[in-house]
Amino acid sequence: MISSDFLAPKISYPLYEDLIRVLVFMTVGIVVAILSEEIQQKDIKLLESEEKFRSVADSAVDGIITTDTDGKIVLFNSSLKKIFGYEIDEIKDKNVTMLMPDRYKQNFLDKMERFKLTGNYELDGKTFETFGLKKDGTEFPFEISISTWGSKGNIYITSIIRDVTERKKIETQLENSLNEKETLLKEIHHRVKNNLMIISSLLGLQSDYIKDEESKTIFKESQSRARSMALIHERLYQSTDLKRIDFGDYIRTLANDLYHTYVIDASLIKLNVDIDDIKLDINTSIPLGLIINELVTNSLKHAFPPGESGEITIKFHTQEDTYHLQVKDNGIGFPKDIDYKNTDSLGLRLVTILTEQIDGKMELKNTSGTTFNIIFTEEKFEGN
Repeated sequence: MISSDFLAPKISYPLYEDLIRVLVFMTVGIVVAILSEEIQQKDIKLLESEEKFRSVADSAVDGIITTDTDGKIVLFNSSLKKIFGYEIDEIKDKNVTMLMPDRYKQNFLDKMERFKLTGNYELDGKTFETFGLKKDGTEFPFEISISTWGSKGNIYITSIIRDVTERKKIETQLENSLNEKETLLKEIHHRVKNNLMIISSLLGLQSDYIKDEESKTIFKESQSRARSMALIHERLYQSTDLKRIDFGDYIRTLANDLYHTYVIDASLIKLNVDIDDIKLDINTSIPLGLIINELVTNSLKHAFPPGESGEITIKFHTQEDTYHLQVKDNGIGFPKDIDYKNTDSLGLRLVTILTEQIDGKMELKNTSGTTFNIIFTEEKFEGN
């Protein structure tokens, strides 16, 4: 440019203007060079980032697939091809409904239409199980997690898919095994119940040959105890829960059996039952059932002199984690000179021992008859 000023003197531009232009061109060139370098570096970083993303996606065990709001597949990883049995050119740009059984397709398309209208995809952020359709036409169960995201004004849906075929097989095997064990356990309860009833019947038959009334009473009470335990195993055999029983129903049945065993004139003695519907573990049910058996039997045998009327009331309620049992009668009352915790009566000794077994507290009120109150908290047994 400096030389041109001498070679072309007719040009009216002064030399300093040419110098300015030179400086401008040089500055622009430097800026362009710097920007080009930065752009190149960003492109390299972007390519590296994309390669890393692709490597991570392709190394994932789960299938990853991204679609647009029309359901067109725009991205997928190697695991997805493996899971469904397709090649790249068989999946790319196809509609995702090709991976679904026919019964799910219309529902999916309806969801997409609502998504485009409302901008709210009802499955966004959710994980659930459904069925997929492989290339060979077989269906298989999979777990899918869905999320939506946006880029350059477009909305996309990315799903992570995990084939759970093997897990379902294991779950089925475990369920079958559990059903077999439940059947076996039910059979055990049934056999225990039958054996206890046989013992009860043998005690009853043996008592027929006993002349001593005191000895006969002992046999009769033992028979009643065996029956109370048999009743629990019968409830467990009939129940879908092999660890817990409806104890309210159990009390009603047990009390009714004892009433008809000991009460000769039903017009004189009235039985009241006020209980909640409570489920108890078998480890609590058996000792508590025996406690109720002893206390109710004691009231039926000793509370009312022959020919006198009266009432026996059984209450069983729960408040939070605490259980309250009350067996009450309005009879002649418990003898003042007898310590119920240190008596020769086998029944009351059993009540004391069994109350301690369930970590309960027992209280006797000897006014207007006899009232036994037992309060306990059910222990959390292993497996509950």
